[in-house]
Amino acid sequence: MAVGHCAFESRDHGLGSYMLTVMEKVALLQTIEAFQDVPTQSLARVAAIAQEVDYQAREALYNDNEAADSMFVLLEGEVVLLRPGQEGKKLGPGQVAGLLAFLAGGSESESAMATQPVRALRLDQEDFYDAMAEDFNLTRGILQAVVRWAAGTR
Repeated sequence: MAVGHCAFESRDHGLGSYMLTVMEKVALLQTIEAFQDVPTQSLARVAAIAQEVDYQAREALYNDNEAADSMFVLLEGEVVLLRPGQEGKKLGPGQVAGLLAFLAGGSESESAMATQPVRALRLDQEDFYDAMAEDFNLTRGILQAVVRWAAGTR
């Protein structure tokens, strides 16, 4: 699920040289469509488990048919989503790669490849599921976003 752009400004320190604080991650996540209905306190839980990761151009974030055990909130750079026999879909800062397969607990239906250096927040499925199990407001907010997306009202 690719979602709208965010208001994140690059720190201009180069990829990976600046680590975001939990509060900066919360502010960033609040601008992401998938998290817009999640209360700030619940987003702090998500921000605490989000890991900053870097990928070089032509490096895969994930591959088709792999377990969907991570999702990525893009901070910098560009990723192309590739499905066999289809034209690639480009994602940029403020968009999410791998959300639906991640939430469904299945395998990836596409590959995500960095087309330039990428910096992202990576969420681990097990940690995220634990957070959802402990915080109904997080679960409800995510479900509201998925229902809006499925209904085409995003």
